[in-house]
Amino acid sequence: MDKLSFTSEELSELIGVVYDSAFEEVQWKTLLNKISKMFPGVGAVAWGYDGDTMLPEYISAGERALFPKSFEFNMRTDVGETIADAVKRTPNGYVVRTFRYFPEHQLLNSRCYTDFLQPSGYRNSLHLKVDHNGDRGAFLGFPIPEDKSLEKKIHAPLFQVLKLLAPHAVRASQLARALTLAKRATEAFSGFFDGIILPMLVTDVKGRYLFGNKAGRQALKRANPFRLAADGTVKLTNSYDTADLYHKLNLTSRDLVQSGLRIETDDSPLMLAISPFRPSMQDASAIDRHLLDEERMFAIFVGQSEQDAVNTGLLEDVFDLSARESQVCKSLLMGRNVAAIAAISDRSPKTVRNQIQMIYEKVGVSSNAELLDTLSVFKTVGTLFESGSTTLLNQPS
Repeated sequence: MDKLSFTSEELSELIGVVYDSAFEEVQWKTLLNKISKMFPGVGAVAWGYDGDTMLPEYISAGERALFPKSFEFNMRTDVGETIADAVKRTPNGYVVRTFRYFPEHQLLNSRCYTDFLQPSGYRNSLHLKVDHNGDRGAFLGFPIPEDKSLEKKIHAPLFQVLKLLAPHAVRASQLARALTLAKRATEAFSGFFDGIILPMLVTDVKGRYLFGNKAGRQALKRANPFRLAADGTVKLTNSYDTADLYHKLNLTSRDLVQSGLRIETDDSPLMLAISPFRPSMQDASAIDRHLLDEERMFAIFVGQSEQDAVNTGLLEDVFDLSARESQVCKSLLMGRNVAAIAAISDRSPKTVRNQIQMIYEKVGVSSNAELLDTLSVFKTVGTLFESGSTTLLNQPS
């Protein structure tokens, strides 16, 4: 078994197992079973770490757990790094071979070997890094029998297989996570949060966009004043406003209280309310719950102040008004009649009346009074920070 060869059908089937396994309720179970059958005697586990602590395995191919409890790594690499330092710099998709990472005396005196591997007849092992987040991460691990002749026979071909499957395992893990987030967005957000009239964007503490409600997604699509940068972070038109937004996210993360931000636009100013947001992870895999459960998320609600005229961009994002319709709507809210709006916009009174009727239909009202009442919800963001709570708008660092 020094070399492996696959037909195209066999290779396609094996890669298919990777993707199928990533989407299982017990993630990676089928893949671990497949590898253990391909290489009899090899152990197969999915395990996680938190800094220098190895956590109990998520799942294994065997009937008995190989790592049933957590323990502290008491090992350093051959260049003196702690496990925490080593695994953090190890990229996703990399296949670690312990005999290349650790001096033999480190391995043989480690708790991993003396308490877990040796009693089960293993010594060296191979580990495929699947994902990480901060100080936490997850590997697929494959301990190899301590018998030297068997290890020599198994090690090289197993390494070949894992290198072949590594990019697919990482991609499959990412796809599975994206599907989980999309499922949650569809089930919870499209029903409840899409019913929230205010645009809402959810980010992490670094400002990376995670998801948004319908109006929030429309605001990003319109790209004014929000836009999505190439690195996935939410940016504002003004770079100083962007810096203030990130500062507010950090304040909210530190204090776990709502904060506010006022931004100027080409139209009327906008108010942003930034709140801690923590969705349920019940439908995520055990690995994702481990990696993401402590990840803090933040909802950014977009509205206005009581003192400012309605922002036409908000009207476009929330009610799907055209640019012309939003200008007519703004004029109505400013108290202008049909004749005045027609004169300002250089359109006929009949055209303006048709546009007003279309506005009423899109907003779901039948009069200017109802329109004004409906759009007052935009002002709720401003009232959070203008009733003796202005310090939230300009807190010092």
